[in-house]
Amino acid sequence: MVDSALPEEASLTPPPRVVGEDEDARLAEFGYKQKLDRSVGKIASFAIGFSTISATTAVFTGFSAGYLNAGAPFIWTLFLAIPVFLLWTLIAADVAAKIPLAGYAYQWTSRLNGPTFGWFTGFCALIGWISGMTSLGYIFAGYLGSVMGWTITQQQQILIAVGVVIVCVAINAYRVRLATFINNIGVGLEIVVTVGVTLAIAVVMFAVPGNVQPFSSLFVGKSPDQTTPYILAWLAASLGPFFGLVGVEAVADVAEETKNARKVIPRTMFYAFAVSCIIEFLMYLVYTLAIKDPSVLANSSAPIEAIITQQLGPIIARVVVAIALTNILVCLLSNVLVGTRLLYSLSRDNMMPFSRALRHVAPKRKTPSTAVITLGVVSVLLLMSALISQQAFNYFLGIATLAFFTTYVLQTIGLLIAAAHGRIPEAEPGTFDLGRGRVPILIISLVVFLAVEAALIFLPAFAGNAYVFGGIVSIALVWWLVSLRKRLKDGQAGSRYAFEHPDEETVSITELR
Repeated sequence: MVDSALPEEASLTPPPRVVGEDEDARLAEFGYKQKLDRSVGKIASFAIGFSTISATTAVFTGFSAGYLNAGAPFIWTLFLAIPVFLLWTLIAADVAAKIPLAGYAYQWTSRLNGPTFGWFTGFCALIGWISGMTSLGYIFAGYLGSVMGWTITQQQQILIAVGVVIVCVAINAYRVRLATFINNIGVGLEIVVTVGVTLAIAVVMFAVPGNVQPFSSLFVGKSPDQTTPYILAWLAASLGPFFGLVGVEAVADVAEETKNARKVIPRTMFYAFAVSCIIEFLMYLVYTLAIKDPSVLANSSAPIEAIITQQLGPIIARVVVAIALTNILVCLLSNVLVGTRLLYSLSRDNMMPFSRALRHVAPKRKTPSTAVITLGVVSVLLLMSALISQQAFNYFLGIATLAFFTTYVLQTIGLLIAAAHGRIPEAEPGTFDLGRGRVPILIISLVVFLAVEAALIFLPAFAGNAYVFGGIVSIALVWWLVSLRKRLKDGQAGSRYAFEHPDEETVSITELR
C-alpha cells in the first residue's frame, strides 16, 4: 500500500521546518489555508484527550464484563494495557510535534508513505471513531434509563441514543468553542465528583469492619465456564481496560484548532494518559473490593450503581451515576469532534466520495459542519439498524478496539518505512522528540501491537469481530479500486490536492461527486 511512483518523490516528505514560525504558517507550508477556529488552549487540549479516553466511562461500561469473565483479578489486566498505550503515546507525541495536521491517522501515513497507505490507515481509524461514538450513544441511553428509574425497551433505548447523538452533533456543528467549553465542565465534574465519591467509598468500606473484600480476592479468579482456560478468560477480561485507554492520541486530530500545537499536544497527551491510568486503576481497585454481594452484578445492567448502593445507599448511587452520564456525554462529544476532523481531513485531500461537500467549512463558525452532520447521520443509521438486526449491531459496536489497533499497526509500519528512508522531519527545539530511540521503540511497538491485534482476532470472546471489520474495510478497497486510484494517478487527490486545487466558497449540488 506504500506509493512508490508519485509525481514528485519529495511530496512524501513534509516541508522543512522553520524555527519559530507560528502554527498558521506551518499549516500553509503543508499546503492548507487556516480555516478552522484555532481556539483550543492547554486546558481544553488536556480535556479533549482526557474525555476521549474517559476512564470513568470505561469503568462504568467494562466493569461487569471484566469481573464476570475473570473475577477480581481482572483489574490487573490494566497493567497489560498501560505499557501498550505508553508505547503508542510516545510514538504519537513524536509525530504530532512534527506533522500538526487534523486527521492524524490519515495525514501522518499519507505524508510519509503516500496517499494510498494514508487512505487505508485513515479509513480504519474513521471506523473506530464511528463505532466508538455509536457505542457511547447506546450506553448513555441505557444508563439514563437506570438513573430515571425507567423500564425501557430496546427500541426506546435506541431512540434515546439517536437523540443524544443528534445533540452532540448539533453542538459540534455549531462551534468548537461551545464543544470544548462543555467538555471542560464535564471533565471537571469527572475528576472532582467521580473521584471524590470513589475515595469516599474507600473510606467507608475500610472504616466499617467486614465491609470490604480481602485483598487476597484480587488474586483468586475463575473462568465463567469449565471449558475456557482461565488465562483466556483473563485475557478476554482485558478488553475493558484496553478500551478505556483507546484514544490517547485523539487530541492530535484537533491540531489545526490548537494554539501552539507542536508543543501543547504532546504534553497534553502524556498528562491525559497519566491521569486516566491513575483514575481508572483507583476505580477498578475500590469498586472491586467494595463488592459485598457478587451475585448482584450478574443480574445488574448498572453494576457500579449496584456497588455504590451497597456501600453508600441508593440516593448517592443515583447521583454518582447521573454524574457518570455527563462523563459519557462529553466522551461522546469528543468522539464526534475528533472523528469529524478526520473525515474533514480526508475530504480536503479529495479522498472521500462527495469530498467537495464534506470539506466545506462554515466561514463564520469555522467548523466543518457538513462532515459533522454526515458522521452524525451515519451513527444514527447504525443505531437504527439495531431494530433490524441486534446481532449485526453488536458486532459493529465490538470492532472499535480492533479498528484502532489496526490503525496503530499500519502507522507503526509506515513510520518504520519512513525512518528507513529518512523522511521523518527533524524536531523543532523545545518540542518532543524520540531521537535515536525512535526506531527501537517502533520495532518493540509493532511486535506488541501485532500481539494485541492477534488477541482481538483469535480469542474466542471476540469471535466474529474480524470478519465484520474485514467486510467494512473491503468497502475502502472497492472505493480505492473503482475511483480513488484513478484520482491519485491523475493528481486529483492526495496531499498535494488542497495546495493545487483551493476550495471554492460555494458548492452546487451538480458539482458534488
